[in-house]
Amino acid sequence: MQIGDLVPMLEWTQKTKDGECCELVGKPITDPKFVGEGVGMAVRQEDNALREKLNAALDAIVANNVYKTINDKYFSLDIFHLE
Repeated sequence: MQIGDLVPMLEWTQKTKDGECCELVGKPITDPKFVGEGVGMAVRQEDNALREKLNAALDAIVANNVYKTINDKYFSLDIFHLE
C-alpha cells in the first residue's frame, strides 16, 4: 500500500502506462491532522484589498459553475471538496 498526494496519484493511475498496474481504493484522507487545513495562496499580510478581490473572484466562479467547468476539464473529481 502507498499513500500519496491525491491529484498526482489520479493522474498516474488514470493517464499513464505505468499507472495501469495500480488502482486507488478507499476514501481520500482529509483529516487536518494528516493533511493540514487546506490549500491557500500567499498574499502580503497588509494587502487586504487584493485578498478580498481574490476571495470574491473565487466565490463568483464557484457560484456560476465556471469553477466546475474548469475542474471537470482537468480532473476526474472535485478537487475543492475531494469528492
